[in-house]
Amino acid sequence: MGTHRVGRRNEKGAGDQTVNPAGKSQRPLDERIFTGAVLLGGAVVVSVLLFQYLAGKRQASLREYHQVGNFQLTDSSGRVVKQTDLRGKIVVVDFFFGGCSEQCLMLGRQMGEVQRLTAGMKDVLLVSITVDPGSDTPPALARYAARINADTNRWLFLTGDRQIIYPLIQESFLLAVAEESGQTPSVTPGFIHSDKIALVDQRGIVRAYYDGMEARTPQLILAGIKQVLAEK
Repeated sequence: MGTHRVGRRNEKGAGDQTVNPAGKSQRPLDERIFTGAVLLGGAVVVSVLLFQYLAGKRQASLREYHQVGNFQLTDSSGRVVKQTDLRGKIVVVDFFFGGCSEQCLMLGRQMGEVQRLTAGMKDVLLVSITVDPGSDTPPALARYAARINADTNRWLFLTGDRQIIYPLIQESFLLAVAEESGQTPSVTPGFIHSDKIALVDQRGIVRAYYDGMEARTPQLILAGIKQVLAEK
C-alpha cells in the first residue's frame, strides 16, 4: 500500500510547496516531519538489528567457567554414572524435575531439539539432572524420558543423593538450586532451579551457558558445540 500525502494548496496553485519571504521553495512541515520519522525509524531498526547481532555473538562466545567436580549418580536404567564416564564427550546439561510444569517442559523441548540437531555426532551427550531426586527415581525418569521421546543412549537422565546433586549444581555449574517447603502439609513443596543450559567440553570444563527459554538456544548450542570441536 502506498503512502498518500496531502498538501495544502497555496494561492498560486503549487500544491506541495510554499514560498517563504526570501523566495526560496520549502517543503511543507508535514512532509518534513514524515521524512524525519522515516529516517528515525530506519535508525531504530538498524540499532535493534545490531544489538541482536552483538548479543548473539556474546552468547555464542566460549570461555572456561569451572571444572565439573567428581560425582556418582544413577541414570534412568539404574546404571551408575560418574563424572569420569563423561570425559572425552561434549556434554549439554540442564536441570529439571518431573513434576515441574511450563519451565521444565520448555527445557525438555529445547533439549529435544538439541538431540535432533546433534544426531550422528557421536562425541555429544545430553544430560538432564533432577533437582527432585526423592520423586524422580530411575523408573520415574524412564517414564519421563519415554514421554518426551528421548534417546537414552545419547540423553541421560540422572538422579541420586540430594547431598551430591545440590552441591554439584551450585559449586560445579555455579547455578542456583533450592527446595521450597510447603507452607502447610497439604501444599506440595516446590523447587527453585536455573533454566540455564550448560555446555561442558571434553575435559569436563563448563564453557558456556544458554537461556533455556529462548527459541534460538538450540541453534546457539549447536554453534558452541562446533566451536569446541574446532579447538582440537
